[in-house]
Amino acid sequence: MKQIIKDFVKEMFAISNIPHHEFAAPCSTYEWLDLGLRTKILGISNSLLNPLLNRRFMELPSHTILYCTDIFQFHYIFMRNPDPDHIYCIGPVIYERTGDSFFDELFDSVHIPNELWESIRSHYSNVKYLPYPGMLDDFTSLCANRIYGKGNYTICYKDEKEFPDWSQIYHNYLRVPDEPFMNIRHIEDRYETENALMKAVSSGNEALAVECANRFFSYRIPQRLSDHLRDDRDLCITLNTILRKSAEHAGVHPIHIDSFSNGNIQQIERLANAEQLLLFQNKMVKGYCRLIAKYNLKDYSLPIQKAITYISTDLTADLSLKSLANQINVRYPVFHPDV
Repeated sequence: MKQIIKDFVKEMFAISNIPHHEFAAPCSTYEWLDLGLRTKILGISNSLLNPLLNRRFMELPSHTILYCTDIFQFHYIFMRNPDPDHIYCIGPVIYERTGDSFFDELFDSVHIPNELWESIRSHYSNVKYLPYPGMLDDFTSLCANRIYGKGNYTICYKDEKEFPDWSQIYHNYLRVPDEPFMNIRHIEDRYETENALMKAVSSGNEALAVECANRFFSYRIPQRLSDHLRDDRDLCITLNTILRKSAEHAGVHPIHIDSFSNGNIQQIERLANAEQLLLFQNKMVKGYCRLIAKYNLKDYSLPIQKAITYISTDLTADLSLKSLANQINVRYPVFHPDV
């Protein structure tokens, strides 16, 4: 049955010559996604792009049709096929004819360097133009009904502001020397994202924290070291530091944070490739959220925080009131039966 559905989807889009791919995430390369625009023309390395895109696609829920538009006005549709490890990608397609006005607006909004204009113009001639977007929507609905059952799915729309990986990585990779204020805005946005991440983790909101972490990694700067894996590990360690401070602000005692943080560093150093780092980053974010949910003592007074931490650290110790009072340096009341 699964193979019949797969063949149906491929045939539907092949009839109209609409580009479509079936892939499994994590994927080793995404050059096919934009026909090589970012890697071959803009010169952005796969080692920089792949972790960001893999993270997004691995989080794509089932029974969901995801419509995406990137900053180059390429339109895509993503949905999981009957095999949960595989995803259908329909696109890229464009809905507007690529005349002079189209390119003038594109080059101005994306700040394409003049020396790349002709290469990009030529590149767009290979992108499928669809004058009637409704036709693609109809095809997609037919396929989704076969895959998930009629009406048994959610439709989600994301533009480049909500799906920032492709746009931010471009802006951070190809700085605009004549526009320093635009570069300043990118730095401000990155710090704003870090603050949002810390706030989400401090509140223990796993879903929001993972979303903020994805945005955090979309602001990556180009590789700093020739060893790409070392560079990725260092970024992951930076994330661990941000999350560690979030836990501290949430009122988790350093003894719990230190143990968890040190364990993360050891695991990061053992990760062998970008795909493993990708999986571990989300695991680490969720781990800090759960650490906060378990050990958050911010609403308690400082003596009570110390007492709870002392008890949870070693249940075999002397936990009498007198011993606890000595440990947290508070006065132990002495009661006389004759009084």
